[in-house]
Amino acid sequence: MEKAGEIAYKGKVIDFVKDAGGDLYLSTERGLVYCLAGGSREILWKFEVSEELTSSPFLGAENIYFYDRTSTLYCLSKKGILLWKNEVKEKITTGITEFKKTIYFGTEQGIFFALATASGEELWRFEAGKAIRSTPVFAGERIIFGCDDHNFYILAEKGSLLDKIKTENKIQPLPLVEKNFLYFGTDDHNFYCFNLAKRKKKWKVKIGGKIFSPLVVDGKRIFFLCWNNVLYCLNKKNGHILWWKIIPSRSFYRLEISGERILVSSFSSLLVCFDIETGEKIGEYDAGQEIKSNPLWVAPYIMFNLYDNKKDEGKLVFLKKILKVSLESSEKSPQKVGAEIAFTVSAVGFYRQNYEFYLREGKEERIVQEKSERNSWAWFPEKEGDYIVGVKVVDEKESMKTEIPFAIKKD
Repeated sequence: MEKAGEIAYKGKVIDFVKDAGGDLYLSTERGLVYCLAGGSREILWKFEVSEELTSSPFLGAENIYFYDRTSTLYCLSKKGILLWKNEVKEKITTGITEFKKTIYFGTEQGIFFALATASGEELWRFEAGKAIRSTPVFAGERIIFGCDDHNFYILAEKGSLLDKIKTENKIQPLPLVEKNFLYFGTDDHNFYCFNLAKRKKKWKVKIGGKIFSPLVVDGKRIFFLCWNNVLYCLNKKNGHILWWKIIPSRSFYRLEISGERILVSSFSSLLVCFDIETGEKIGEYDAGQEIKSNPLWVAPYIMFNLYDNKKDEGKLVFLKKILKVSLESSEKSPQKVGAEIAFTVSAVGFYRQNYEFYLREGKEERIVQEKSERNSWAWFPEKEGDYIVGVKVVDEKESMKTEIPFAIKKD
């Protein structure tokens, strides 16, 4: 990777950068919310409040929500216009989620709120047993959140209690629902899959620490970061640990899946990339200082945030892939008929690449070695002439050619 540019802004970013169709949203402790264009790398707008912010932006269908240290909740349009604000009496301790023109969140006092997205008006509230730190999730028409009283509460759309799921310990703050299965971690270092339809635990697995980062799924697997510096990959069906890898430091940042790769940032300067199937480490980028947010892939860039404490200035850094292909021959041109000449290609910026060698004489071109993982080809020229030896390097997304001229003489 190489640096392609950056956007500077005031303040220290709060945790996550959110992407909505190439528009990026972030907030800073200084009280600023920014919208940035990922493609053109520019600030589209910013919105400032008088208090320090304590949340990243939460994106709804049409609006953006965030709150400050006094638990004043703000709603902006995606053009940066303030639509409403609501001074919540209790301390907000969860993320904000939107469902059917209603937003939901919990508080330290154990109150679960439902507000209208259009006005911020309170529609209803529900009182749980203790503090709510689990961001609400949804299964069909059901609203689900975890509580420090070791229960998951399942509510109807109008706020009535449908059911409770008793757990063995405090629930970690970022559960996930996929189809009819609820995934979550607890303070005693266990990770669960709960079948909501059958109302029973499907499986449980012991892990090495607490989970403070969002869970991420793809196909048959679920990924998460533990507080013991470990990235886990589990089979969603049975909870078997498919692989685990040590990361440079602790992290509560969201993982980023890009094709067959998974990107991880932590409280270090290293952005690390793993193969999603095997867990093999396939690359890293050293930012030179601690990375302050999740990595984000918005083609053709990978982005993350840095912070300059002296200037109180954040930077959204854009990286792009370096693609380089070089071809070398074992002998110099010209060579004689029948001589063995080996051609070797080296490539940078490709993933699990293949190589296809071809030979051109005049207008005639033919493939001399079919596409394969082999990066060399041996040539025994049969007649004199002026040739072009070329190679095409390809992976799942990229391709590049390079050629060298070569002359063959009788002697």
